[in-house]
Parts: sequence; C-alpha cells; structure tokens
Amino acid sequence: MDDSIEMELATLASAERDRSFLLVKGVGGAVCLTYMVNTALVFPWYKRTTLPWIVSNRRQVCGVVRLLQGRTGNVVDLGSGDGRLVFAAASQGFRTDGYELNPFLLGYSRLLAHRKGLASLARFHRRDLFEANLRQYNNIVIYGEPIILRRLEQKLAEEVTSGSRVICCRYKLPTWAPTTTLGEGVETIYVYDKV
Repeated sequence: MDDSIEMELATLASAERDRSFLLVKGVGGAVCLTYMVNTALVFPWYKRTTLPWIVSNRRQVCGVVRLLQGRTGNVVDLGSGDGRLVFAAASQGFRTDGYELNPFLLGYSRLLAHRKGLASLARFHRRDLFEANLRQYNNIVIYGEPIILRRLEQKLAEEVTSGSRVICCRYKLPTWAPTTTLGEGVETIYVYDKV
C-alpha cells in the first residue's frame, strides 16, 4: 500500500511540474508574441523621431495665440501632438498645418478638426517635421526637446524667410538669440523674428 501511495504522489508531482512548465511556456510565448507585434507595428512609428508627446497646457496655448496676434500668413506646428496649438491658431483664422508621426494622435487630431468645424483651416500631416517645407510658413511653432532643436536649427536657418516668426515652447534654440520671451520656467516661450 505504501508503494502505491508513493507512486500516486510521484505521478501527481510529475503532473504538477508539467502544468507549471506549460504555464511558464505559455506566458513566455505570450511575452514573445507581444514583443514581436510591438517591434513590427508599434516601434517603427517612434524610431523615426525622438520627440516625446508633451501636452501643452492652457497658459502655453494662450501664450502662442497672443504671440500670433497681428501676424499674417500660415502657421505650422512641428510635432503637433493632439492638435491643441493647431486648433488655437485655426480658431483665430490662421490656415494651420500640424506635422505628427504618431498615427493615434494624428487620427484624433483629424477627428477633432471635423468635430470643431475647423477642418478647412486645421490640417494634419503624417510626416517627419524635418520633411516639412518651412518656406511656405510665416509662423512656425515648435514644442521640441533640445536634441531635436539642435538639428532643426540648421533647417530653420536655411528655410525661414524674412518676416517670419519662430515660436519655441519650453526650450530655446541652441545658438539663436530670442527676440523676446513670454512666461517663465518650463512655461517660457521663446520668440525669434527673422528680419
């Protein structure tokens, strides 16, 4: 009788190990599948740019609108995120373009443009900001990290036309001297007027 109990316990222990092994194997497979899907579908959207999405607060949006008052021409927001700055400029009558790589934010912005009745003035493009032709804009808004601004400064020097205004939220251009600033701390907005 003792031998049969020991054999039953050994069989139960073996079955328990098999179930544990299958569970570990299943979880490992799910992790690998998730990684493969992210690598194939999600990561390529973000590897083209190092710009994180930083939400503009109400004070920054109002500051940009204030800096656009009395200005003419088109507006572009490089890295438009959810479109807040684009909508604010469009609601002031500016024809405004937003450049954004994240397809979720782009879709959301396009949907909001229609819901707000601004689709004719607020347009969104899924394109890298370095591919934008800045010569067609009199007003350029950037909410970018310093590493991007270093690269972007060269493009701005080559493409910004006389009479144009560059507005940088939070971070300033590395070598350009701002014409004026608005706000303080992380809410500082730097303005560069091209003469």
